[in-house]
Amino acid sequence: MLINTIIIFLQSALPMFIVIALLLLCLTENLESSKRIVTIKKIVALNILVIILVLLLNYFMEEISQLFDGKGTEFVFSAGFILIYLCCALVFLLGNKHLYSRAQKSLSLVILLLVLTLNSSNFMLYLTSYWTQSLTGEYSGVESLFVGIILAVGICISAAILLFFFLRYCDASLHKKTSNYFLLFFALAQLMQSIVLLQQVDVLPLSYSLWNSSNFITESSEIGQLLRVLIGYETTPSLMQLIVYICAFIIPVYLSTNRSFVRFTSGEAL
Repeated sequence: MLINTIIIFLQSALPMFIVIALLLLCLTENLESSKRIVTIKKIVALNILVIILVLLLNYFMEEISQLFDGKGTEFVFSAGFILIYLCCALVFLLGNKHLYSRAQKSLSLVILLLVLTLNSSNFMLYLTSYWTQSLTGEYSGVESLFVGIILAVGICISAAILLFFFLRYCDASLHKKTSNYFLLFFALAQLMQSIVLLQQVDVLPLSYSLWNSSNFITESSEIGQLLRVLIGYETTPSLMQLIVYICAFIIPVYLSTNRSFVRFTSGEAL
């Protein structure tokens, strides 16, 4: 139970911590500007809004699941993941922190709400279904639940802090858009989740796995979970996933390097 809790919580919580670190890097120039954005008032307001959205989503989950011939849940979650990708791609393209700060902050708020709501909802479903069936009031099960959550939270916070300072160093010393590229990779990871969901309900065709890397890094391991969130790591990717991944990466990168588009986003053309 302890291992299951850590794995499930990492799957749900790690994207939330990682995206916060990435958005702070993309929106701010230094630590002082990051501190001005992360205030107690904003954190409380965001948490209240997320809690309301999660409760509403879980309350209507049964009705949602009946939509589209029983495919409603997959459609809703896949639409959310696709929207996360589109918003992250726009933040990536609007690379000028000063010229487009208001637009980037609005997009970042949408990204945060979607990531927090979708992942929190998944973990809430896990708590209300799996644990209520397996614990049966046993103290050891409850203890394992809370210990697993505490350990997973520690892993998530450590990973997010290390990533934040590592990318801050890379932005300053290696390439100024390193964190932006990592945000794009995070968006691709979200998009891959939507592909898997749509393949599960036969909206997208299933295809054979191109390779199997589970002998090297399994998705259930801590490193596997981190790579899955950061770059969309899959041990058995299909041809459809590879094609979508490459196209979804190339298009924003090409636009960001296109001279006409760069002049437009820099304010030289209207």
